[in-house]
Amino acid sequence: MWYTGKTRNRNGVEIIVDGNLKDEVVEIKRISDRIILVKLMIDEETFNIISAYAPQIGLKKSTKKAFWEDLEEIVQEVPLGEKLFIGADLNGHVGSTNEGFERVHGGYGYGVKNEGGESILDFAVAYDLILANTFFKKRESHLITFSSGPKKSQIDFVMTRKVNRAICKDCKVLPGECLVSQHKLMVVDVGVKWRKQKYKSNKCIKTRWWNLNGGKMTLFKDKMLQGDPWRVEGKPNMIWDEMASRIRNTAREVLGESRGRGPPTKETWWWNEEVQQAIKAKKECYKRLHKCRNEDNYKCFRQARKDAKKAVREARGKACEGLYQKLETKDGEKDIYRIAKQKERRTKDLIRIKCIKDEADRVLVKEDEINERWRTYFDTLFNEESMGDFGDLDVTFDDTNR
Repeated sequence: MWYTGKTRNRNGVEIIVDGNLKDEVVEIKRISDRIILVKLMIDEETFNIISAYAPQIGLKKSTKKAFWEDLEEIVQEVPLGEKLFIGADLNGHVGSTNEGFERVHGGYGYGVKNEGGESILDFAVAYDLILANTFFKKRESHLITFSSGPKKSQIDFVMTRKVNRAICKDCKVLPGECLVSQHKLMVVDVGVKWRKQKYKSNKCIKTRWWNLNGGKMTLFKDKMLQGDPWRVEGKPNMIWDEMASRIRNTAREVLGESRGRGPPTKETWWWNEEVQQAIKAKKECYKRLHKCRNEDNYKCFRQARKDAKKAVREARGKACEGLYQKLETKDGEKDIYRIAKQKERRTKDLIRIKCIKDEADRVLVKEDEINERWRTYFDTLFNEESMGDFGDLDVTFDDTNR
């Protein structure tokens, strides 16, 4: 997950990528607390995913103008050869008809067009984008993205370049998904040929030296003293190699080896059965509320939501309490450095860099193109940029020492 935001509970957007695609992310751009871009390389094709949140009705015109200028700037930076998808809460109504905007509006929208919708359509026309969720005929519940009491509207949109229309297979709202009480989950199906890349494993198998205590320490000592491990005849290097090899082999036998994969990086390490049941109960209440909006179902959902939050809070509290107690022990001191390293690693947007840009700022992903780019770079660095006046270099030194 990549997030951008400044003030808590105000603005802020994020993009969540499936775990199988996290290694395909090559670039992150945080434009403001309303716009973020993630660039992925999927089977040698570049996908630019933008998440945006437009200013609400009632805010200053200068704020709205700044948002659209920022969005235009980031769209202009995306090369035409790369695919572009924008998922945004644009706080505007484009209407149910497409009169005058047939090129960008599919004719299957919802509601009546307003001033904010005009801005959305003008932006789409300017950059040859389509509103994907207006190109598929759906029933009303699959078009509405926001509802509050009797008010219903379509303010969330998926936009893509018109040339990518063919790969958009479907786009609709899933009204029964329990996310937030007012906004609805919208899903777009995109047809992409993707072969999962195989990366060379960077496993570092280690002997579990940290287990050298208690009974294992005694066992290790006994095994080391068996036979005649300390031969003192021969060359020093040979004696050292034999002794080191004996120590390593005995340690592997007694202490074992790690797999070299590292601990799992799950954020929900505090998750338990009680939390799972509470979340499940909340989802069931939400589905009943969605089917029949009466007072009893409202009370049931509110109570289930309250219970779920309480279960999560208590589970996290218990897990953190156990961690704090462990950190106060001697063994827990080692975990402090491990946790610090994990925290530092999580502050980095990208761990693996798998592409570079050429002179024209075009992203290169093929291995032969990347190698050629490096060859050209170093050829220029050492053969062109370094040529010139050597100043007062004393060349007699080189002649003397040939």
